Amino acid sequence: MLNTYHIHVKGIVQGVGFRPFVYRLANKMNLKGWVSNTNEGVIIEFNASATDTAIFYHEIITNPPANAMITYHDIRKIALQEFSEFIIKESGGDAKPDLLLTPDIAICSECKTEITSPSNKRNGYAFTTCLNCGPRYSIVHSLPYDRVNTSMDNLPMCSDCQNEYQDVHNRRHFSQTNSCKSCAINMHLYQSSKAEIKCADDEMIDKVVAAFLNGNIVAVKGIGGYLLMCDATNAAAITTLRNKKNRPAKPLAVLYNNIVLAKADAQLRTCEINALETAAAPIVLSKFMPISGNQICKELIAPGLDKLGVMIAYTPLLFLITQKFGKPLIATSANISGSPIIYNDEDALENLFAVADLLLSYDRDILIPQDDSVIQFSKHGQKIILRRSRGLAPNYFPNPFKEVDHSILAMGSELKSAFAITNRKNVYVSQYLGDQGGIESQVSYAQTLAHIQQLLKITPEQILIDAHPLYSVSNYGKELSIQQNCNPIISIQHHKAHFGALLAEHHLINTNKQILGVIWDGTGFGDDGQIWGSEFFLYQQHEMKRIAHLQYFPQLAGDKMSREPRLCALSLLKNFPQYQALLKDHFSTVEWTYFEKLLSKEQPIFTSSMGRFLDGIACILGIISKQSYEGEAAMLLETMARKSIKKQVDPYTFKLKNGVIEWNHFIEALFIDIQNEIPVPELAWKVFYSLSKCILHIADLYSLHEIGFSGGVFQNVLLNELITDELSGKKQLYFHTQLSPNDECIGFGQLAVHEITKQNQTLLTASDNENNLTQLY
Repeated sequence: MLNTYHIHVKGIVQGVGFRPFVYRLANKMNLKGWVSNTNEGVIIEFNASATDTAIFYHEIITNPPANAMITYHDIRKIALQEFSEFIIKESGGDAKPDLLLTPDIAICSECKTEITSPSNKRNGYAFTTCLNCGPRYSIVHSLPYDRVNTSMDNLPMCSDCQNEYQDVHNRRHFSQTNSCKSCAINMHLYQSSKAEIKCADDEMIDKVVAAFLNGNIVAVKGIGGYLLMCDATNAAAITTLRNKKNRPAKPLAVLYNNIVLAKADAQLRTCEINALETAAAPIVLSKFMPISGNQICKELIAPGLDKLGVMIAYTPLLFLITQKFGKPLIATSANISGSPIIYNDEDALENLFAVADLLLSYDRDILIPQDDSVIQFSKHGQKIILRRSRGLAPNYFPNPFKEVDHSILAMGSELKSAFAITNRKNVYVSQYLGDQGGIESQVSYAQTLAHIQQLLKITPEQILIDAHPLYSVSNYGKELSIQQNCNPIISIQHHKAHFGALLAEHHLINTNKQILGVIWDGTGFGDDGQIWGSEFFLYQQHEMKRIAHLQYFPQLAGDKMSREPRLCALSLLKNFPQYQALLKDHFSTVEWTYFEKLLSKEQPIFTSSMGRFLDGIACILGIISKQSYEGEAAMLLETMARKSIKKQVDPYTFKLKNGVIEWNHFIEALFIDIQNEIPVPELAWKVFYSLSKCILHIADLYSLHEIGFSGGVFQNVLLNELITDELSGKKQLYFHTQLSPNDECIGFGQLAVHEITKQNQTLLTASDNENNLTQLY
């Protein structure tokens, strides 16, 4: 007996070939009915026996398309209907969206084969895509995901592509980004903002390759924005790029056509290769080969560092360019001096010729900007996300806030900004949006937020902000709260948000365990008005309590201290006048006089920042005096530590007194080692080793066995490795896995702390009610 059934599937189920997959399966089983995209996911209705229904449902849920992710599914019997065939029904988009947003997907192996096969009609076609790859999030302007709702709406398919689109057996059946040379996305090559070079697409790629060979810089449009590219083996070209971009030392990513070519320059491990070959295709940091097989300019690419940012061509255009060039290419985000990545064609033409000699564009608009994601792995295989963006954002699953039944917007932090938002049992964490100190970044933040709100038809009922009174992103949250008539703003302390993010990521919000949270970063406004950054929290029974922190030291010259490790060092040596003169060479005579006087005065602001502590140590060891990019001192200190041959296992000691971690003995012992001429790499290694021992010591003092780590300091691979070596087996350790430990996780953490606070209030209310009942009896 046949009945009619209704299946509802949510998650990443649009833009991944889900409907064609269901269609083929239904026809294979000779079922009649329909499948459709809706704003609530994929809906399937069909006639079948109970046996066939069970088989059909099981196959859909257990073997979905490769890039799909099912977050919810159900099946129910409905009133009997008659169907004559199985069809893909026109999408419906009236309901408020309740699904995840499909990220952009790197070019698949089948499309690579097609564009390199002389006999294939897509040979050399730079915008070849299929159900398994291509742009998604970056080109969609409304839901559900259909071509009409993307920036390809104005690019009609030719008859051949339309036939592929309708052919159930074709890899491009219902592929919304389908095109070929006959209905091509047109490319444009410019030699100045007003001078377009008219030629065929193949010739454009030839001219770009010729430009690289001549030492020129080319701006090339990617999926999430423009890239500035040049020959990675040409020292003059890289130097010019750095000078024009005002990027003197920050490492540059290197783009390869394939893994084999990349292996000549990087010691790629299996975990790193696997990451490079995922649909997200992030930049992966890997140790340099001792000798570059491709003769890349190692010291110009990553000055003073021992790791290379490896990227494999993730679009057909980049694949064709790298294949024809045959060598590695520098590929860095097209922005000027810290501004957001440029993604709009008009902005690119107006601004990028200040750096680039040529600009290669095309007629598929990017609707939302995204930098490339960046990850690295420890020796233990632990993944550390350094930047969560293209291919990884904006979804987060599984949602730890399922009980939240309304929309909450968490604005995140000022540096390495990313917002988070809940909507209909889903949670989203935006792509990396950069430092919000500049107007361009603030505009990009606002546009990205408005775009996601429009996609998901969200008006938040509550807005959460960082407690720092001067953050522009928090002030923007206050403005939005008034504009969108939200509930009163709730401010959340920065480091508690870090800890909350970690607890939520590991589903520990409702744990009965005691968790020690080690939160180390560069800066965050503390509850006492000081600048926190090396905090130990105890989490139990839905409460966070700060139980220890690094001894405060003066915050000299405000934010200038975060850019100049020499000021951090001077601050650390305030109570060590006998050592201060050793820093004199880092200052001019005028500067030294000024900062000596400044140090002698009582400072209004103090910090417990581990980031600034390590910056100061890097200067004391003679590694760096001023930073040209954020995190440079810590990265150079880490690189120096990895050079250590002898591992000194007698750590520098900290003393814990009334919750304050005193580091005076640490500094004194460090200078004794310096005077004894212990090699700098050994001292650097000993610093990180001592920090791992400090964590173990404090955990033992408080008899705590569960420890979580968050904050930008824990992007440091060596520190993570030493912590794992020292504490694994003795303690249960929690690190971030889906989010970056840096401030990109703050928005998510704000949601977590808000949920923790609600849970705590609920428990207190229940306890009060119980006490009242007891009194009644």
